[in-house]
Amino acid sequence: MFDIELKRDGEENLYTQIYEAIRAEILADKYTPDTKMPSIRRLASRLSVNAETVVKAYDLLAAENLIYKKEGSGSYIAPAAALKSNGNDQRLRILSSKNFSAPTKVIDFSGAESEKEFLEEYSWDLIFDRFYSNLQGNVFAECQPDNAYFKLLQDQNSDLNKNTLFYSSQVELKEIFNSVITNEAELLFISGNNISEFNTLFDSEGENFSNSDFQVESNQISSGKDSKSNFHLSPADYDSLMDYLEENTIDYLLVSDESTSGGILDWSLSKLKSLLELAQMLKFKLIILEFFGLYSKNQKLKELLNSKFGDQIILIQALTERIFPGLKTGLIFLDESDFFNKKSGKKIINNYSLNKMLTENKFSAGDNLVYNLLDYYFKNDYLSKRVKFLKQRLKNKKLLLIENVKEHFQGVEAVENNSLFYLKLVLNQPINQHDFKVFAEKNSILLPDYTNFAAAAESSELIISPVTLNQFSIKQGVMSLAKVYWQFIS
Repeated sequence: MFDIELKRDGEENLYTQIYEAIRAEILADKYTPDTKMPSIRRLASRLSVNAETVVKAYDLLAAENLIYKKEGSGSYIAPAAALKSNGNDQRLRILSSKNFSAPTKVIDFSGAESEKEFLEEYSWDLIFDRFYSNLQGNVFAECQPDNAYFKLLQDQNSDLNKNTLFYSSQVELKEIFNSVITNEAELLFISGNNISEFNTLFDSEGENFSNSDFQVESNQISSGKDSKSNFHLSPADYDSLMDYLEENTIDYLLVSDESTSGGILDWSLSKLKSLLELAQMLKFKLIILEFFGLYSKNQKLKELLNSKFGDQIILIQALTERIFPGLKTGLIFLDESDFFNKKSGKKIINNYSLNKMLTENKFSAGDNLVYNLLDYYFKNDYLSKRVKFLKQRLKNKKLLLIENVKEHFQGVEAVENNSLFYLKLVLNQPINQHDFKVFAEKNSILLPDYTNFAAAAESSELIISPVTLNQFSIKQGVMSLAKVYWQFIS
């Protein structure tokens, strides 16, 4: 089975030659569907090549649905070849216990960056239809005092002795943020943390740092933008960070509750208090970005905010971003002394005060529509149901992603973490993150922007997310990603 002649002194690598030879025979209809293929060991022995070479060739064939694998049994010719007729051939299926659906045109591993729907249950469009059928033109009416979303905002850390500011867009968040951070501040980020929000806020042109402008080298982050701020980087482990802080002067330590590895907020309460005590002594502030405040209450964070070190914390609650894709509303908790200019600080507090906003109730028709919809959503208990589904579904997707990486992405390790949205892969060699992202996109695979996790430009770590994929496209996506990766490094 398979007439393969290898050119060992040729320019094309061996596994590509094996893949192309088998592919040509399958597409020529030489074998009936479900014919068992030679085992990896047997074919490797016959061709006098390493078994890993055959594994790579089989992975490429599987990525194109020319073959399929049965755990513990081996590989088989697929019932129909995806490339024989067209991509919509409905005969393309895998005869196993699971149904198979042909891959979509683009495989999206970019996660929350895509701003696509995370799951269909209780999505905006479904609820809006019910909402509008009930209220008709009153969806634009002035918000009522008992608005459930406003009540939720008021209940967030209501016992804190801090100013509570409300933002309803990225532009408003940026205006508040830029009134706190001076343009010459020393800023320390944590490796592996999701810094996408900060990334945007520091850019004077309203765009993310591009891959060419924002680079990580050793413990320094360089930016090609006009900002004069100095960006630094530290690992998240306690000893490394404390050593860094004792030897270097910073103004702000910026962290988030979303990380691809253990983050600062995963530390014990005693270690976090030690960090804040050092912050008090060295006169720097912690800016904490909380994405998952509506998923569960972070008791450690609440205790820190109410402790004697609470003045060292500026908290940004991005309440809706990880619930409703694209909806950027939230709260900022800070002190008047946190503003570098007292006059501009008072103006910001006056413009964005939550209490003033709710008292005056001067919203545009568009704002009323959103807040009335949120009110309807919350009062009908859709929020708790959506969060419950999201947590379950995202955990299941990550487990499925890990299983498929183990099965279909040889030589790559999936590292489990506490993030619901993202997973870190450890590759078998370092790659240029920017070049691979571009190469993958040309092959219809979207990846997260590595700079959003303060990752090095040259790294053996790759961050991916399954949140916009279903259980069948995850398998197809991993096989396609493996194929693209092996092509890239070869």
